[in-house]
Amino acid sequence: MQTVIDTATASVALQHPGEFTAFEATVPAGATVEQVRAALTAAGAGELEAPAGLAGAHVHVRTEWLRRTAAAAGVGPEWSAGLAGMLAHAASRGWTDEAAGTVRAHVVVVAGAPDASRWLTGRRRNLDPEVLGAGTFYRFMTATVVPRPIAWVSTRSAAGVDNLAPHSFFTVACVDPPVLQFTSVGRKDSLRNVEETGEFVVNLVSEPQFEQTNATGTAYPPDTGEYDAVGIAQEPSLRVAPPRVAASPAAFECVLHSTVRLGDSTVVFGRVVHAVVDTGVLDDDGHPRIDRLAPLARLGADEWSTVGRVREISRIPYDGRG
Repeated sequence: MQTVIDTATASVALQHPGEFTAFEATVPAGATVEQVRAALTAAGAGELEAPAGLAGAHVHVRTEWLRRTAAAAGVGPEWSAGLAGMLAHAASRGWTDEAAGTVRAHVVVVAGAPDASRWLTGRRRNLDPEVLGAGTFYRFMTATVVPRPIAWVSTRSAAGVDNLAPHSFFTVACVDPPVLQFTSVGRKDSLRNVEETGEFVVNLVSEPQFEQTNATGTAYPPDTGEYDAVGIAQEPSLRVAPPRVAASPAAFECVLHSTVRLGDSTVVFGRVVHAVVDTGVLDDDGHPRIDRLAPLARLGADEWSTVGRVREISRIPYDGRG
């Protein structure tokens, strides 16, 4: 397959708030460093060849295929040689989009960095959330903070519409009193309903609910209930108004404790007032067995996971000896 640099976009993020410049240049297939330099100069980016402006260069080659390829992580110090060299190097490495046969490079140059080690250290790449932007860093976080348990949150609106949605930013927040937390990224129906009524149910997602859980992540309008839209059987809760998922092996009925707004997200804390569990997942001592619960978890992109191999190890008590 022929390697082509089809479009190269160089975005310069200077270390001064609000100062940002973007350039675009098109170069021929198999372009040399000189050809890339000429194209960039014609596009008005020639001044970026100054060594001082490239001391802390950081490069992203952004195609869906590259994000799924280990080669995308193989950036070396040679990228700090110059903007033209960076783009030509992408061609020499054979980084191509299998579908289009092209490589599209998005280059961010940060001025004023003392040296390239700010971004590249051996086989590790340093990432700055402010440089990458919220969307790119979100994809990185959700692909590395894994696996994440899923809260299948059931709520009822003030108008009586039963909502059901998966939230993978979820965990235990407190032991006594028992408090669970989930995060709404943006103003989703789950959050609005909890704020209106002060109640919700966290249903455990098990392997048989894989497709149904994913379907409830669709952005239905607020007046459409996911239980009915997806065809999910519900059962009444004991202590709160929102129903439970009938097939869920365990569920926690919660009343709103508090919310905390963090940027574009809101963390919802709910005090557990009642829990229910399917007896079929319990062992003889009444303890839930992980193989019977068969919970699902979220990974990065569109990936989900099952429990897989389970290992056990006891904690080592501190004996006071150094």
